[in-house]
Amino acid sequence: MFHLPVESNMKKLPVLTTLAVLAALASVPAQLSAQVWTDWTQQWVGTLSGITVTYTGNSIGGQTTPGTDYWSPSGAYTQGGLIAPTNTDFIQFNGPVSGTVSFSSPVLNPYFALISVGQSGRAVTYDFGTSPFAVLSNNNAPNCAFWGCGSFNQVGNTLAGTEFSGTLQFIGTYSSISFTTNTDEFWHGMTVGADGPADVVPEPASMTLLATGLAGLAAARKRRKSA
Repeated sequence: MFHLPVESNMKKLPVLTTLAVLAALASVPAQLSAQVWTDWTQQWVGTLSGITVTYTGNSIGGQTTPGTDYWSPSGAYTQGGLIAPTNTDFIQFNGPVSGTVSFSSPVLNPYFALISVGQSGRAVTYDFGTSPFAVLSNNNAPNCAFWGCGSFNQVGNTLAGTEFSGTLQFIGTYSSISFTTNTDEFWHGMTVGADGPADVVPEPASMTLLATGLAGLAAARKRRKSA
């Protein structure tokens, strides 16, 4: 039977301990992302994680200070772990609309949260031109929004809403997003979001494992040196 030399077994110790350290590092949560939403400070300029956001186009007003929270109930905006808009701000339209949201620095995969797009018997269409998007959340029953439940239909880069409230995410990096709507209705609203950093404190168990692995690595090196 073939036996490994003793010194070969000794050489394996640092490798095994290093793997334990790497496993500990892998178990420590990395810096994660969380949605943040535009604070519209005036009509229509706001801030989003230090980026200036500007809307140019027609509107009929909206909210830039605390007011009615049309983002509540939040079920239409929190599906799949999303975060609903964290302030009451929004831009208000009654259409037809032709507008552009611009960012002072490019934003990766930005979000649009929409309030009450369309109404019973009258669908309102948002056409985003060449900007592809996904509908991440909606107010289909039972996740009704402030104005009740609704529905939507997406064809390419166009969304048709009938009392639709929910969250869209655009795919890619954008300095601006332009859109048009096709018809009048009483009103609907919109705000803009992005992913921002969220500091996560490592779990105590992960830190203990990391410390143990580092201590084991140091001891193994010391034994090897003595040998």
